[in-house]
Amino acid sequence: MRAAAPALRLALGVTALLGLAVSPSHAEKKPLPESNLALLDHAIAATARTLVARAPIPSGTKIAFQKMPEGTVSPTAERAVLGALTESKVEVMQVSPPSPTAAVATPVPSSAMPDSVLKGTIEQQNAWRRTHKSEAVYDSPGENPETPPAESDLPLMVVSVDESRVDYPRLFRSGLFGGLHVERRAIVTLSAKLMRPDTRAVYWVGQADTSFADYVRKSEVPLLEDAAIPETRGTVPQQSWQKMVEPVLVIGLIVGLVSLFYTNRP
Repeated sequence: MRAAAPALRLALGVTALLGLAVSPSHAEKKPLPESNLALLDHAIAATARTLVARAPIPSGTKIAFQKMPEGTVSPTAERAVLGALTESKVEVMQVSPPSPTAAVATPVPSSAMPDSVLKGTIEQQNAWRRTHKSEAVYDSPGENPETPPAESDLPLMVVSVDESRVDYPRLFRSGLFGGLHVERRAIVTLSAKLMRPDTRAVYWVGQADTSFADYVRKSEVPLLEDAAIPETRGTVPQQSWQKMVEPVLVIGLIVGLVSLFYTNRP
């Protein structure tokens, strides 16, 4: 019984030190991580750069860009794609989506082009159209070579947001006696298509996706989400009962081993 007394005192001391180590008053202080919306913005910007890099748009080209439909992240995605295009030295004319009731202009058919022009570049085809279109077709009287090209003279790029969200795939404890942390992941997928000036036939389709991940404290999750933007909210996994009792079992095991060690001493 006397031999067990030192072991009991040592076990209590170890338990007290462990409790002190994980006490909130001694927890490491660190600033709040960037918000879910900021992490999502980074993913959107990276995805837009990848998408533009994959598109067959040479530097110095002029294209038309169709405005994206209304959405919570559409302004961010649109701004990111336009920024990536301008970084690639692409001149962009932003146009509105066609209205169902709007009159559609009839472009000059490709069949009217000479073979030498049809086999040439898009810039050569656009130059031929500008010199052969009539005033009735595009309603552009008084056109001269210095007039900027109309939207119908340029390849049209249409971009859509296929996926944009923040989720929490994993809940874990940082160390045996550490606090609960959540893995945070921002996922973005953008797709685009390019259409010819003459027929608006699609000649390129591409897609790009990005996933950024980090981890935050579980208690910080409500502070990082934005109630007005559904894409920034996710479901945190629940902690299983096995994970909750692990620290208790480990402490009991340590106390038992220390007690056994001192009890068996000569």
